[in-house]
Amino acid sequence: MKKLLLALLLTLLTTLPAQAGFEKTKLAVFDFNLQGHDYGSEDMGGIVAEWFITALVHEGRFDVIERTHLQKIINEQKLGMTGLVAESSAAEVGKVLGVKTIITGSVMSLPESIEVNARIIDVESGSIIAAEHVKSDSTAGLQDLINDMARLISKNYPLQGYIVERNDKIVTLDLGASSGIRHGMEFIVFKEGKVIRHPKTDQVIDIKMIQTGIIIITEVRGKISHGTIISETEPHAIVYGQSVKNSQPGTGKKGKKRRIFQETHKKIHHSVGSGEAPLVW
Repeated sequence: MKKLLLALLLTLLTTLPAQAGFEKTKLAVFDFNLQGHDYGSEDMGGIVAEWFITALVHEGRFDVIERTHLQKIINEQKLGMTGLVAESSAAEVGKVLGVKTIITGSVMSLPESIEVNARIIDVESGSIIAAEHVKSDSTAGLQDLINDMARLISKNYPLQGYIVERNDKIVTLDLGASSGIRHGMEFIVFKEGKVIRHPKTDQVIDIKMIQTGIIIITEVRGKISHGTIISETEPHAIVYGQSVKNSQPGTGKKGKKRRIFQETHKKIHHSVGSGEAPLVW
């Protein structure tokens, strides 16, 4: 009987799936709608979309659909591929593609500037969950602006993982270069607190997350990274198995928000659209 139970246990362990690693957010970028003239290219909407795709892939946390595949689906659905597509239609295409998010928008040529407006559409709800807006004096600096906007958009999808090892002040995360983590990133560490249950169904509807400290990444490998603990709520508060989420630089102290634009594009103006999507834990 003991041998039979041992055999069953070994069979169960070998057939169970491995613990899921970091999962990239799957999204698609529609060609941007052109408004106005004097862009230097009639395909500027497609060029902006390509810049977005390249920048988002470079961020490391997105699985972006190729434009050629997207165009095929668009043609099959008999829809336009520009930023004029309604949110509901974009969501319909997104479901066919199996993506969670659609990025679309417009490029406007004004007398003294060029503006790019991007909308982030949640496929499941079909609604706009965030928007970004940037402005340049000419098309010459537009690609750099798109790269900055992609970094802003990526902040709506923070990196989340776990501490898999602690050795004195050094911790190891289950996030590496393949998930978009970079040297110098800061992560907030959390532990699970009170479990909140529904009073009628007794189902778990939320778990309170309690901050235990902050770490900074010092070494990045393929699937893991190492970081140094820079603060803890109490000695040895950070332990194996706790959750981590990258902090959002420039949103802490007043006047530092969107610092990336102020430092790298002092001559280029920007403004934020309808805000960012809420982060759910």
